[in-house]
Amino acid sequence: MILLGVVSYLAGLWLGPLLALFPLSLLGALLSFGLFLTWFEQQSRLTRQAGFILFALVVGGIGHAHWASIAQLDSDLVAVAHEHPVLFEGAIVAPVRQTPDGLVLLVEAYRIVRQGEGQAAHGRIRLTWREPGDHSLVYGDHVAFTARVREPYGTLNPGGFHYGQYLKRQGIHAVATVQGPEAIRIQGTQERNTREQILGVVDRWRQTIHHAAVSSLTNPALGLFLGMVLGEQSFIAQDIRDAFMASGTVHILSISGSHLGLLALLIFAGARWSLRLLPASWLERLSLHLTATRFAILITLPAVSFYTLLAGAEMATVRSWIMIVVCCVGIWLGRERNLVTALAVAAFFMVLPHPEAIHDISFQLSYLSVAAIGLVVLARKEKETNISELDAAFPSAQPTWLMSLWHKATLAWLITLAVSLTTLPLVAHDFHQMPWLGLFTNMVIVPMVGVLMIPIGLLSAVAILVGGGETLPLASVNQWVFDLLAQVVFALSHIPGAAWYVSSPSLSSMMVFWGMLAGLVVMWHRLPIRWGCITVLLAILLWWGWSPRTGWEPGILRVTFLDVGQGDATVLELPDGQTVLIDAGPAYRRLDMGRAVIGPYLWNQGIRRLDHVVATHPQWDHVGGLPWVLHTFEVGHYWSNGVSRSERFFHQLQSAVKTAGLLDQPTGEGTDIVNAGPCSLTVLSPSRSHQMLSTLSMTVSSGKDLNNRSLVTRLECGGHSFLLTADAEQEALEGLLTTEKGLSARVVKVPHHGAKSSLHGGWVNRLQTEAMVVSVGAHNRYGHPAPEVLDAYQQRGFPLYRTDRDGAIWFTATLGSHDMTITTAKQESLLPVHIGSHMWGEERANWGRIWNR
Repeated sequence: MILLGVVSYLAGLWLGPLLALFPLSLLGALLSFGLFLTWFEQQSRLTRQAGFILFALVVGGIGHAHWASIAQLDSDLVAVAHEHPVLFEGAIVAPVRQTPDGLVLLVEAYRIVRQGEGQAAHGRIRLTWREPGDHSLVYGDHVAFTARVREPYGTLNPGGFHYGQYLKRQGIHAVATVQGPEAIRIQGTQERNTREQILGVVDRWRQTIHHAAVSSLTNPALGLFLGMVLGEQSFIAQDIRDAFMASGTVHILSISGSHLGLLALLIFAGARWSLRLLPASWLERLSLHLTATRFAILITLPAVSFYTLLAGAEMATVRSWIMIVVCCVGIWLGRERNLVTALAVAAFFMVLPHPEAIHDISFQLSYLSVAAIGLVVLARKEKETNISELDAAFPSAQPTWLMSLWHKATLAWLITLAVSLTTLPLVAHDFHQMPWLGLFTNMVIVPMVGVLMIPIGLLSAVAILVGGGETLPLASVNQWVFDLLAQVVFALSHIPGAAWYVSSPSLSSMMVFWGMLAGLVVMWHRLPIRWGCITVLLAILLWWGWSPRTGWEPGILRVTFLDVGQGDATVLELPDGQTVLIDAGPAYRRLDMGRAVIGPYLWNQGIRRLDHVVATHPQWDHVGGLPWVLHTFEVGHYWSNGVSRSERFFHQLQSAVKTAGLLDQPTGEGTDIVNAGPCSLTVLSPSRSHQMLSTLSMTVSSGKDLNNRSLVTRLECGGHSFLLTADAEQEALEGLLTTEKGLSARVVKVPHHGAKSSLHGGWVNRLQTEAMVVSVGAHNRYGHPAPEVLDAYQQRGFPLYRTDRDGAIWFTATLGSHDMTITTAKQESLLPVHIGSHMWGEERANWGRIWNR
């Protein structure tokens, strides 16, 4: 009954956010659930009291989640500040995170000073402090700073990850950035509670270990040490992270469910084994008070707890720690058979203060990983118990050390298999990969990490805390073992087919997969059911691995302007099946738009090959994401304007082109990039007099010259046309006045993100179009699009779409028809249903959006 009750409450929490989106459907589902419980009562399978409790728990979970979602929005920080620099006062309420650029703080604001007047405020700010100098902050410090705060924001693309919404689910109401050693000042000494004192001390420990590691280690060992011992993920290079992902071992990098659970299992097993080394007299005395299992628990819990605190006590790590504690308590009390119930109770206590956590990928992966490990260990123990009873009745020879080693290796592989299969749907959905290689690589990597890297890393951390000093103890050993780990993972990641990218599985297929997996475990002894479940599981895996082309069919044209922030990225899907990518947005230190936006979009469309990639001009906001795209996707042809630059991002692009085995084809006016079948993609600018095609490369330093030399292209498919103007400024637009193709198209991309320097009155006045698109980032520092530009186009009556407000925009048309459908990611977003006579219509519209997805 406890298990059913917890599951009912968790189901209510999961359904809670749907109350605002599908109230009538949710009411119908609750009525159906009530009728279902009533039928069970009539069949005498459930008492009336139990049925009422289960129903009340579901309703309570829905109400709790709905109330929490409203409470998350209860902050006036952004409204009061109006995006102007104001003075904030608040307290640091989370462990301080160190990054290569500075510090990241979570500040609970309680006072704001604007125009010399102070007033009370409430809300949480994610504050990035760049170049803090030698200053350090810890949990519980009260600080003051002047900053411009904004509502959390991100990119909005079909099926993509929205960083702003993620932060809001974490209870963060605003984001801000400050720079310089004097940007933040610590307020006077404040009284600290016990929690602040403990976590403040742990923060100082973490900073001591961090500085010692930075002064002693070099990459890749430094990034791996900081990530796996202190939980500072931002120091791990992206190529290292990609290698771990491809090899199916990326879970090792984050101190979450599988990581902490496997470490606890290794410590537990090691503690039990160590008892064999004690003298017999000691064992006799110890057995009067403790069993071997309880002794192992007393060793495991303090070690795992210390590791959790040292890793920053992040939410995902704490959730994993709670589950491990519950499992250990159950084993201590001899209630192993109730392990599933214990895990459910642990999940209940974790989501009680944070109901939004049930929708967090880290919670789901942590819970599934630890649950899978616990169930495998429980099943193994039951099997050993049955064998022991059989041996008591029919004595057999003692197993050899080789047989014992085989049993341990089998257990390790079963744990790896259970964790991999259980978490595979979530990994495929959120990370677009099927880490099949992990079934084998984890047999090598997990023992290396659990037996070698983590113990050495923790030993060094404890040594620096106890003994002090400026350098990390055992630095040379740490450098060697973590470098070895990186080399092994790199080698494994280069196995052909290791990085197998897929589209995000649908929720229905994920539920069927988990249902078949549960049926396989429960009904293993029923041979027909066992093979039926295996067949369905294999069919689902093959379908996910195939990820066929979706949403497109021959004769359909689709042009998508992706939301890549302040930059450009356009995908052309032509009626004959060819695909073209024009630009790929910027690449920041921690956010590559190629990896974060372009790749997921292409995979979700079932696109694995790009026939043409066009780099309009070598500016970071247009080609920053291209190196990752060229490394990841098969590309037929690469086109550019032939301009060369000395910046690092351009050299990375050139290296990627060479590595992909492509020829950089400089092009200019009159070149047909695509000229096959019903469609053509033609370059209109720059003119050949400016391009100097006879020269393979040329250097241009002026931003204005770079923009005017960017490739302006025109796509024509039957009666549909698109004018893609890149970053053309007034000089290039003047050239477009001489050709009719540069003055009219059904859809026109606004030049240079709507910059004032690209406003050409003559071109605007003669332009003929049905829709215009501005590719621009929210809150960009350039002020794009300029008000004068917007006013000029609005006076002409052109419908204007903006990626910063509408998200991605895609145009769909059929060759044999003049009709064209315009869809935006914002239109496809689910909207709250308002109580009134139009409720069903609004709810039905949401169901339509779900169906379109």
